[in-house]
Amino acid sequence: MRISPTGILIKNSGFTLVELLVVLIILSLTSLISLPLLVDRDDSQEKQKLRRIAGTVKQLYNEATLTRDEHLLVFDFERNSLSAFRMRSGDGSVTKEPFGHEVLLTPLQVRQVEVEGRGSFSNGQVSIRIFPLGWMDAARIELKRKSGTGIQLAFSPLTGTTTINAESPRL
Repeated sequence: MRISPTGILIKNSGFTLVELLVVLIILSLTSLISLPLLVDRDDSQEKQKLRRIAGTVKQLYNEATLTRDEHLLVFDFERNSLSAFRMRSGDGSVTKEPFGHEVLLTPLQVRQVEVEGRGSFSNGQVSIRIFPLGWMDAARIELKRKSGTGIQLAFSPLTGTTTINAESPRL
C-alpha cells in the first residue's frame, strides 16, 4: 500500500460489483417507466384535444347561462380548428367577440359535424349555438385519428356535457 506524504493511507479501488448492479437496476427501472410515456405521445395529444373540446363546450354552456349572452362554437374544416365566440347584445345590435383562443385539433381531423335540425356538414365553417337559457344545439362531431379510426363526440343540449365514443368505425 502506498502512503501519501501527509501520512494518510491511499487506497486505489473502483466500484464494487454490487454498486454497479444497483446503478444498472436504477437506470433500467427509470427507462422502463419513462419509455411508454414517450411512445404514446400521439395518444396523449389526442386525449388532450378531446378534453379541450369537452372543456370548451362546458365552459361556453356555463358562461352563456351566467351572462345571458348567446355563445357560438365554430368548427373550421379548412383550418381543422375550433373557435369560440360570445354574441354580446347591446344598443339594439349584436357583436361577435372572440372567447378564448382558437384550438387547432391536430393530430385529430374534423370529418363531419351534424347539427340537429340543420343537417350534416363536411366543409366550410359550422356553428353550434349555445343559448343563454341553459340549452344548446344538439350536435355530433366525427373526428379522424392518424390511424384512420374515428372518434365521435355528442353534445348534450340540456347539460352541455360531451360524450366521447372512441370506437367509431373507420371513416
